[in-house]
Amino acid sequence: MRIQSIDILRGIAILGILFMNIYYHGFFTAGYVELMPKPPSDTAIEIINAVFFDGRFRTLFCLLFGAGLAIQYKSCKKKQISAKFFLTARMKWLMGFGLLHGIFIFGGDILLLYGICALTILSSLALPLKCLYKKAIKFLSIGITITIALTVLFVFVIEEPTVIRNSDEYREMYTLWFSGYGYQILQQGGTALALVLLSPISAYWQLAGLMLLGAFLYRVGFFKKGFTNAQLIKVALAAVILTGIETTLMLTVPAIDSVISSEMANVSAIFVALLYAHIVVRVVNNQHSFIKLFAAPGKLALSLYIFQSITMAVLLRIWNQDFHLTAHRLDYVLIALVFTVLQIGLAHWYLRYFSQGPLEYIWRKAYWRSFTKAQTSLPEGQQV
Repeated sequence: MRIQSIDILRGIAILGILFMNIYYHGFFTAGYVELMPKPPSDTAIEIINAVFFDGRFRTLFCLLFGAGLAIQYKSCKKKQISAKFFLTARMKWLMGFGLLHGIFIFGGDILLLYGICALTILSSLALPLKCLYKKAIKFLSIGITITIALTVLFVFVIEEPTVIRNSDEYREMYTLWFSGYGYQILQQGGTALALVLLSPISAYWQLAGLMLLGAFLYRVGFFKKGFTNAQLIKVALAAVILTGIETTLMLTVPAIDSVISSEMANVSAIFVALLYAHIVVRVVNNQHSFIKLFAAPGKLALSLYIFQSITMAVLLRIWNQDFHLTAHRLDYVLIALVFTVLQIGLAHWYLRYFSQGPLEYIWRKAYWRSFTKAQTSLPEGQQV
């Protein structure tokens, strides 16, 4: 039986991710480069992003990914099939989708790294609750320490030249990126390789820690009841204090650009994402009908994630390349808003006729075939 709050949260997360990714969908190697003079709307949107968006939905999605692993693990045990073989097949095919997506469509792919992280924590899904929680906190602590160290390194040690929109450097980057699809594939493929190779000293610990925490939250029933009042106060205070510190640093330290700001946001994002999850769980429990609009996108999360990338690539790389030369942050946000409404409507229409998304269907067929093949190749006494 599906947990409605998880579907809704997954829908909110997958739609919210677009608001941060959209700056990179068209011009991946540069993202959003500042205009000079800086429009007031850009500053306002930067603050809104820092408080409500930066890292928040990516973190929320990762927590839900961990909860999904725990749900699948429990289902395997109930059906008396090998959770290890089943989840390994499932993650390997997800990594295949991620590799293709990251190289040929959008270099900011998360699926490949998610699959790798998930494979390394499968054995932890069987841990007792206390041990699972301790391991999640250990991994997250390592990830936070690395984030702080990298932030200090980039702000105070490594000096990178500032590129502005109406500069020769930007024009050169722009011309090179849009010189051809072959160059884009090379850049995106290099990014995918770098993410995997550098993950042990960067993103791995936080992603794996969030997955473990998501699995823990599922097992203690968080997605049905939320936090206690005492827990909520602690999480909310941490979210407000850390977000306040990060936003203040972003506005007062000139060396902090959008990339460093996004890295810093990984810390506060943990608590803000937990706060978002609690709010949605309570709203669902109070039977508010509006929130249910996001359940349909949540059931099609994989298909919508790839659909976002393909649509934005066509719109911002092929159809309107010059958009990046003059667009403000507000222009990107408006595109994301319009496309979000479109995705919600499309998801509801699609699920009137089909029970699962097209990529979800292909993924399910592929990993079930791999799982069945792995099972039949075992000696007769070892098959489960």
